[in-house]
Amino acid sequence: MEPYRDQREYIDLLERLGEVKRIRAEVDWDLEIGAITRKVCNQRGPALLFENINGYRHTLCRRLFTNGLGTKARVNLALGLPAESPYREIVRVMKERWSKPLDSIVVKDAPVKENVVRGDKVDLCQLPVPRWHYRDGGRYIVTSAATVTRDRDSRQLNVGVYRGMLSTRNSIPMLLAASQGWGAHLAKYQERGEDMPMAVVIGEDPAIFMCAAAPIIHPNCSEYEFAGALKQRPIELVRCETSDLLVPAGAEIVLEGKISADPKTFEPEGPFSEYTGYMAGDRAPRHTFRVECVTYRSDPVFTGCITSRSPGRHAETATFTCATFSAAVWNALEQIVPNVTGVWTPVARENLRVQIKKLYRGHAQQVANAIWASKLGNYAAKHLIVVDDDIDIFDDAAVEWALAYRVNAAMGDVSFFPATIGSMLDPSVPLEERDAKKYGMGKWTRVLTDATINWELEPRAEYDGKRYPPLATDIDPEHEALVDRRWKEYGF
Repeated sequence: MEPYRDQREYIDLLERLGEVKRIRAEVDWDLEIGAITRKVCNQRGPALLFENINGYRHTLCRRLFTNGLGTKARVNLALGLPAESPYREIVRVMKERWSKPLDSIVVKDAPVKENVVRGDKVDLCQLPVPRWHYRDGGRYIVTSAATVTRDRDSRQLNVGVYRGMLSTRNSIPMLLAASQGWGAHLAKYQERGEDMPMAVVIGEDPAIFMCAAAPIIHPNCSEYEFAGALKQRPIELVRCETSDLLVPAGAEIVLEGKISADPKTFEPEGPFSEYTGYMAGDRAPRHTFRVECVTYRSDPVFTGCITSRSPGRHAETATFTCATFSAAVWNALEQIVPNVTGVWTPVARENLRVQIKKLYRGHAQQVANAIWASKLGNYAAKHLIVVDDDIDIFDDAAVEWALAYRVNAAMGDVSFFPATIGSMLDPSVPLEERDAKKYGMGKWTRVLTDATINWELEPRAEYDGKRYPPLATDIDPEHEALVDRRWKEYGF
C-alpha cells in the first residue's frame, strides 16, 4: 500500500479505495451531523466528508471529516497492513513497532503555516464544530484532536486526546485530570504561578491520533516518536508561533494559547456523551484553554468524532483503542514482568486480559500490581483477568472456560484492591467519589481474577504429576491417525 504523509493524503487514500462518503447535501452542525455519524458508525460504514454545512459556506473552514478509523479495515490501512488483518495481528504489529520509537524531524516551513490568525482576529466560531449529541452541554471542538504540552523542567513533550467544548470566540473549557500527562505538566506551572503554553491540533495524522489516545509510557521521547514508529517514517514537526511547542507540519488546524490552574479563569463545561456510552461530567467550571493564535492550511478540513459506544452502538475510537491499549500495556509489562505473552481488551479498556507463561506463584498478582501502579491503569484495568498461555485471550469461549474451571475464589484467585485511582467518568461510582475537582481523579475498587492454574494445588500421580486432570477432549494418537486415514471414506 502506498504511504500517506498526513490526514489529507489519508483521506485521498481512503477515497481511492472507496472508503469515503462525500456528503454534498446541506446538513446542520446542530445535531444533524452527529445523527448521521452515529447511524453510519453503528453500521460500520464509510468515513464521512461533509462538504455543505449550514452557515459555513464562506468561513475559514467549510468541511468536516469523521469516522476515518471507524472500521478495522481502515485501522489496518492507517498502519499499512492488509485490510483483513485480525486484531491479533494489529496488536502484535503495534507492540513491535512501538518497541522502536522513530525520531521526528523539525522543519521550518509547513502546510499548517499557510495561514496565521492572531489576537483579536481569532474566531473559533469560524470552524464547523458540531453539537454531536442532543444531551451534550454544547459544541465539542476537541474530540479527536491532539493536545500538546511540554514539561516545564525536562522540556519533554506530551501529546494526548482529551475533550473540550467551544465556549467563546477564543476559549475552550476542557476536562483535565491531574493523573494525565498534561495534568502533571500544569501542576509544575501552577507551583510557579504561571499559565501553561498549549496547542490543540485538529486534523492530525491518524497515526498521531492513535498514539495520543493510548497510555504510552514515554520517558525519553513523546507520542510523536511512537507515531513515527507506527508509520515507519518520521513525523515532521514545526514550531508554534507563540511558544516552543512542536506540532505536526501536515496538520489541518492548530490552536495555540495558554491554560491556567486558577479557578477564576475556569468556564462551564459538560456534560458530554463519553466513551462509556453514558453522559458524563456534569456541567461545572473547568480549566479553560485561551486561544491566542490559529494556524491552518488553505481550505482546511475540521476533524472530530463521536466517542460514546454501547451494545449495538459503535464509535470510531472504540475501533482502535482496543488495539492501542493492548499494545501499550503489553510493551510496558515486558519491562517489568517476565513471560507476558499477550494482552487484549476486547470491549472496554476497563476489562483487560493478560496471558502469561506462568513461572511462579504470584505471577498474576505481579501483573496486576505493575498495571495498577502505572499510568496504564488511570482509565483502564478496573477488572483484570490473567490466564495461562494455553488460553487464547482473543477467544471469548476460551476465557470463559478458564474462568469456569480454573478460578476458585476461596483459594485467593479473586483479589480486590480498594480505594485506588480510577476513572472520573465511570457511572458505577457515586458522584461524590469521582469528584475530580476535589480528588483529582475518580475512585475504583479494582478486581484481579487469576484464571491461571493455582500452584497451591498439589501435583497428583494419577494426573501424570500435574495439578489438573488430563483433558478429556482429545483423541488418542492411534485412533486419530485411523480416523484421518479414513476421513473421506466416512463421507466427509
